[in-house]
Amino acid sequence: MILQDTEGLWELPGGRTEKSEIHKDLREILAREAKEELGEALQYEIGPIFHAWIRKPDPIKDTKSQYRDNDFCIFLVGFQCAYQKGEIQLSPEHQAFKWITKEEVDSIEFENTYKEAVQYYFQGYPY
Repeated sequence: MILQDTEGLWELPGGRTEKSEIHKDLREILAREAKEELGEALQYEIGPIFHAWIRKPDPIKDTKSQYRDNDFCIFLVGFQCAYQKGEIQLSPEHQAFKWITKEEVDSIEFENTYKEAVQYYFQGYPY
């Protein structure tokens, strides 16, 4: 599943770690973010990590980033999750969601480095 932001670009569900979560398991943080972005009714199973990557904020493409002028890197971790049941209720940050296939990836306009992560997912985690 991918989410369309209010600027029309597509991304993976997720978000930032809160300062109070510094010692929490990544799966707990993902569960909080999923609830915030997809609603409380959604039930899913969190599976293995399929990709991890580091990127710098892009001052041109990363238009949403309030931190784009700072000198730091962003560490992203992609987990494979399986939808079980429940209605998806998008947060105000997103205007649409979409289940996609491998064949659709190249034609979708993703935000920043998300396309690469989705390609890794569909290639079966080629590490």
